[in-house]
Amino acid sequence: MTTVESQPARAGTPDPSQPAATGADRPGPRRRRPWRRLVLGLAAVLAGAAAFGYYRQKGIPSSRDVGDALAYLERRVGGKASEPPAEPPRPARSASDQAWDGAVTVAPEQGRAIGLQLVAVEPQREPMRLELTGRTAYDPNSLHKLRPRFDTLVEQVHAVPGQVIHKGDPLVELNSVDLAAAKSDLQTKYVQWQRDLRVLKLHEKLVTEGAVSQQTYIDDRNAENKSHLDYVQARDKLRILAVPDEDVDPLTRGLGDMPTGEQDFGTVASKAKMTLKSRVDGIVIQREAVPGNFYDENDILMVIAPLDHLWVLANVYEVDQAKVSVNQEMEIRFPFLQQTTRAKVEYISSEVSRETRAVQVRASIRNPGGLLKSDMLVKVVLDIQPVKGQTIVPRLALVVINGGEYVFVKRPGKEGEPGRYERRKVSVAQENSNFVIIAGGLAAGETVATNGSLILAQLYEDLQIVDTGMPVQ
Repeated sequence: MTTVESQPARAGTPDPSQPAATGADRPGPRRRRPWRRLVLGLAAVLAGAAAFGYYRQKGIPSSRDVGDALAYLERRVGGKASEPPAEPPRPARSASDQAWDGAVTVAPEQGRAIGLQLVAVEPQREPMRLELTGRTAYDPNSLHKLRPRFDTLVEQVHAVPGQVIHKGDPLVELNSVDLAAAKSDLQTKYVQWQRDLRVLKLHEKLVTEGAVSQQTYIDDRNAENKSHLDYVQARDKLRILAVPDEDVDPLTRGLGDMPTGEQDFGTVASKAKMTLKSRVDGIVIQREAVPGNFYDENDILMVIAPLDHLWVLANVYEVDQAKVSVNQEMEIRFPFLQQTTRAKVEYISSEVSRETRAVQVRASIRNPGGLLKSDMLVKVVLDIQPVKGQTIVPRLALVVINGGEYVFVKRPGKEGEPGRYERRKVSVAQENSNFVIIAGGLAAGETVATNGSLILAQLYEDLQIVDTGMPVQ
């Protein structure tokens, strides 16, 4: 019996001795692992959160740190070698990676490119000039307010507002019953005094002859003293009523020689009249008197202002009030007259005006010829003497950031090395168009940047954001 050796089946050739495989028993394609994608996504989210927290705390990470983080993530998630490869030696941290010391470094060629210029800080040598606004005004202590001293009727007014008045000019014609009664009383007292005086002189001769007793003579002397006193009081009353002496003397003229008629005493109508005259030179600035109206001692008929001098009232704001003192020199400019004069501070108000929120200071100026008027606008310049420790820098050196005032001061260094500039806060005493007076924060002899200070401020802001992650304060 012949035997046939069976040959092994070729790979991929079905074995006829084996039953055909069904679709359920046929091996399918290799399945992927979905959990790996999930882990990768979760790891990416955690890495982003960690990077955000690091940025908020430490600032912007360097490219080297980002690379290290990605390599670590790849090792942990990718399932590569469990042991991390040996870390290559890191180079020493450069000067730029060190903590920022708050200075802006500018190389010489960079300074020339941005037009950087430096100046030395100088001490204040010249007086500081404080410019104020003000106005002129009449001196209220020299105003002549014309008013009657008794109830009266105004018959006529000789002056109008704005009229220039000289001393002695007639102003108002008055008619008063009270004035006539005061004048008549003076005449009565004068006649009585003259009568008692004649009796006394007569009895002086008789008492020496024994014809009149000593007691009678004493009584006559007392009566003469009393009547003389009454006459003096009546005359003083007329002076109080502002009746001039040239109007009083005619009242008693001829009354010592036994008057007999009305012509000696005068009429009541004539004694009721009086003319008010100006006692000063000036200008009528107010008139209230109207012919035909009655007035009393509380009424002002007219106001006359002398023009020989004026007041100057200037406004000093609260921040500058400590710079002003009595007897301080001031320059007064009249912009519309092209005129300038000088004066001294005479008075500083003790209160702040509610309208202007300023303290008022006052000075007096001469007004020859009456050219200057009241309420003229003036510019006042006060000379404030230099204060020890205050310095001066150009206006371009001052940089205002968020309401604060700063300058960039160059730190000492060797010639040819990059310049290092620190930002320094200063206190400004006065700011002008060309220069600034610094009250504190700078010392004479230091060096500050002028042209290019704004570029330094921008560089400072960029460095501060990189260092802290916060905008400049």
